[in-house]
Amino acid sequence: MDPNIAQYLLAMLNAGSLFGRLIAGALADTLGAYNIFTFVCYLSGILVLALWIPGTGNAAVIAFAVIFGFTSGAYASLIANLIVKISPNFKVIGYRTGLAFLFGSIGGLTTNPIAGAILQNSNGSYVGMKIFSGVFIMSGTTLVFAARLHRTGPKLVGKF
Repeated sequence: MDPNIAQYLLAMLNAGSLFGRLIAGALADTLGAYNIFTFVCYLSGILVLALWIPGTGNAAVIAFAVIFGFTSGAYASLIANLIVKISPNFKVIGYRTGLAFLFGSIGGLTTNPIAGAILQNSNGSYVGMKIFSGVFIMSGTTLVFAARLHRTGPKLVGKF
């Protein structure tokens, strides 16, 4: 990748994130927060597995950065909305938010060293780490989708 372009990848990811936060929030009001959340998280996992792994050129990496930024922005903006949806009253929202971030931090603290070990054992190839990331994104999203089905039943269409 051209170093002159690589230095702007984070800015491109953040630009995609801005639109992801805004659009996902608006769509969550009409289609349901859990529906949008599972969609963008599955899209994120698919992007990692189908675009980031085989993508080597500038265009593929830029497309990945912008679209992954969009999905990660949607992810970040919908977490609080999901907690509110499953809370019976406002008294427990703070407690549940703390628990959500506690359990999320476990993943953040453990998966980074695992990905580093995969990278170290791959002789500098990032493919194994990318597969690990994509599989964990898809697995986590499947758990969220299962929780949604537990709350709503087999009804896939509907606002929740």
